[in-house]
Amino acid sequence: MSTAGRNTISGRTYRRTRPRGFADWSPKPDTLRLVDQVHAVLDEYRAHLPLTARQVFYRLVGAFQYPKEEKAYDRLQETLNRARRARLIPMDAIRDDRAASAGHSFGYNSPAEFWDSVRASASYYSRPLDEGQPRAVEVWIEAQGMMPMIAEVTRHYGVVVYCSGGFESVCAKHDAAARIAYREVPTTVLSIGDYDPSGLSILDAAAEDVAAFVAEMGGTPPTVKRLAVTEEQITQYGLETAPQKATDRRGALMSRTVQAEAINPTLLTDLVRAGVEEAVDLRVLERVRARTERERQRVMAKAERLR
Repeated sequence: MSTAGRNTISGRTYRRTRPRGFADWSPKPDTLRLVDQVHAVLDEYRAHLPLTARQVFYRLVGAFQYPKEEKAYDRLQETLNRARRARLIPMDAIRDDRAASAGHSFGYNSPAEFWDSVRASASYYSRPLDEGQPRAVEVWIEAQGMMPMIAEVTRHYGVVVYCSGGFESVCAKHDAAARIAYREVPTTVLSIGDYDPSGLSILDAAAEDVAAFVAEMGGTPPTVKRLAVTEEQITQYGLETAPQKATDRRGALMSRTVQAEAINPTLLTDLVRAGVEEAVDLRVLERVRARTERERQRVMAKAERLR
């Protein structure tokens, strides 16, 4: 067995491997130009970082005439990986699927540290922002990578974001139905997904399946509203379109398709904010916020007496 083989966990021998850890890199001029263009995109949308690679891709297409094809997208992903290893692009500027974890190790070094944490947490006191709302509101988004960006908007209204891309699982749809059925108020769902046969059929199937489960559980089926992408938005905002994929044969043939990540982050978050503000009762929300502030001041004053 070669030395290379013995140095791997599996014991296998590799003729060539990708860079490990941070690694120097001398990209060719055209690749360096692409890195500069990525920097321009990240700077333009710095308020919404991190972005998914697909969001960067669509902005490159619109702003720099980057080729709109899967081969070019693959090249972009490889460039992003190498540029981050070379510290040319911040590692946390791009949102990747991260490793999941379960379980935790947690504790305090002393009773004094515990009381310090109590005092510090007092400043975060808040009542549930959806308290007293006549309807529950939640957002379903197809692309999991975009959830944190959307949640950064919706959390200010007490609205939770769920990944509807996982709703092809019957268990996921049953869980959503149970959540909705056992609420004391009706539910409005705001949906964000791709405008293509798969994206629309996933939404239709999820809405119908969840509604059927909710009815069986004795609850009120949700009202589902498409927030993005819609056919009207394609024309209104000049969104980047692509032909329907030959492998996507769900439903009727579509002359043009659009991925949700083709909407620039500023526009998308504005659409989400407007949709949520239309769905929630803003007067009730303001009363809850005011009550939270009054109670937070009392909680913080009491916490200070623990010193």
